[in-house]
Amino acid sequence: MIIVITVNPFTLQALPRNPLVLMLSHYSLYFAGILAGLGLFRFNKLLAIPAVIPPIMFHLPYFFVESGINLYWTFLDYSTMVAGGLLLGGTIRQMGKVMKGSLFVLYMIGDTTLAVLLILGFPVYSPPAVPFSPYSVGQLVDVSYLMFGIMNVILFGVIGYTLKKLLE
Repeated sequence: MIIVITVNPFTLQALPRNPLVLMLSHYSLYFAGILAGLGLFRFNKLLAIPAVIPPIMFHLPYFFVESGINLYWTFLDYSTMVAGGLLLGGTIRQMGKVMKGSLFVLYMIGDTTLAVLLILGFPVYSPPAVPFSPYSVGQLVDVSYLMFGIMNVILFGVIGYTLKKLLE
């Protein structure tokens, strides 16, 4: 259901005009993959390493912008996000607390760093850094607010889950 809501003609048309849609699609497709992976698979915990490659790769400026303006790259982006999420979801139950914590901290550091750069107006995903980018610095400030919002939801979810486990 999450994939159908994310991948449709309306959202695909919005990608070249609105980087918020692209960032939301990254989160939703990776999350959909994680949920499916949790329910369907049990993989070796070492597969968590390739599982994080798609979100890292498609947050790099060149690939992020290409995915927003080129349908071939969008398909590659979206399919690898789901596949990476499936891998991560299938490995979560096999991971120890240290590995889970490390991945969580690295995610928070990476997304926070990127969001801060965007809030400060650095042209990470817009010209001149990416000359062919249709995205303005102002649009990307909005993306940073979205990223902080999602990070806070995830952080509070992790804190709540951890407190619940401690109190049991």
